[in-house]
Amino acid sequence: MIPIIGRADTEQLELGLKRLKLRHIREHLDAACEVAEQEEPSYKDFVAYLVAQEVEGRELTQQEKRLKAARFHKLTRIEDFDFAFQTSISRQTFMDLARLDFVEAKENICLCGPSGVGKTHLAVALGYEAIKAGYRVRCYPFDELVTELYASLADGSTASKMRSILRNDVIILDELGYVSLDKTAADHMFQLVSKAYEQRSLIVTTNLDFGEWGQLFGNPGTATAILDRFLHHAHVIVLKGDSYRMRGRLLPAQTDDQLDTPAPLP
Repeated sequence: MIPIIGRADTEQLELGLKRLKLRHIREHLDAACEVAEQEEPSYKDFVAYLVAQEVEGRELTQQEKRLKAARFHKLTRIEDFDFAFQTSISRQTFMDLARLDFVEAKENICLCGPSGVGKTHLAVALGYEAIKAGYRVRCYPFDELVTELYASLADGSTASKMRSILRNDVIILDELGYVSLDKTAADHMFQLVSKAYEQRSLIVTTNLDFGEWGQLFGNPGTATAILDRFLHHAHVIVLKGDSYRMRGRLLPAQTDDQLDTPAPLP
């Protein structure tokens, strides 16, 4: 048994922490010891502080890994969303969704509306909240997912690919509606929605009304079957209004006459 009282061998301590993979304790140890010399905490409090640093560091590392695995094309957050410009959804409604009860309940979200109204921003923001809460998230631009599933047919890995997708707690399908699907692609989407039903949460952004999904999937029967499962436990949010990307161009243009007209005297 190693004696508790004695002068610590710094090198052996470093090797021991490495062996135990306590990286964050190693990183904070010197600074913690300097503070401890001044504040003289109890041994238990000192160890508790170091353990807390290790736990916090590991959680942050895991969060960074989950964020990387989500493959967001651009990270967007709730605090960056302009609810004053996009008034068709209230901040409170979205904050209720951001509590992530829908993930726990294996429910879906559908964000509908024209291009540029904030659908992707909100979807990614919810995905980011889920990541911070410890959930696994994967974001797929819809056309890229279709391409990946087609590619899996070449080497017979479609089933494996589908299992990989469904390992995530939240699956974001972004921009559904811009690429029409043939029977094979429509069947893939039916399989995904069916397997996710009451097991995973799907967040879908789309520019289409539900009545137009039959044309997208090339078969009204397939579209009905997909919608039946997707909408059974779903929060549907319809976004309206002008495009964020165009709002800088929406200010009334001044004519030459207006520019030449002198301002009225006070």
